[in-house]
Amino acid sequence: MQQFVNYIFQWVLHDWDDDKCVKILKNCRKAIPPRDGGGKVIIVDIVVGAGQSDLKNNEALFDLHVMFVNGIERDEQEWKKIFFEAGCRDYKITPVLGVRSTLEVYP
Repeated sequence: MQQFVNYIFQWVLHDWDDDKCVKILKNCRKAIPPRDGGGKVIIVDIVVGAGQSDLKNNEALFDLHVMFVNGIERDEQEWKKIFFEAGCRDYKITPVLGVRSTLEVYP
């Protein structure tokens, strides 16, 4: 029987610089099995350039406000660099609403 071990970060890595994100993901990678063993890290955060660009959507406007006031906005290439520096081998980005995306990161 396959055991799934996942970590979920919602709006957590958004508040940390790249070096700290790499450190967090390295620790997660150590604690979970490989992808074929069911391990992955799920991140809900901003991916600049992914998803809907309809700024009339109130939620998207709120997300943009939060992005500029509180956090670090990253595009896919910046996230990819963090993932690979942490030793992760693959990832998948799925836009969900406004500027939010779900990022699945595999060890």
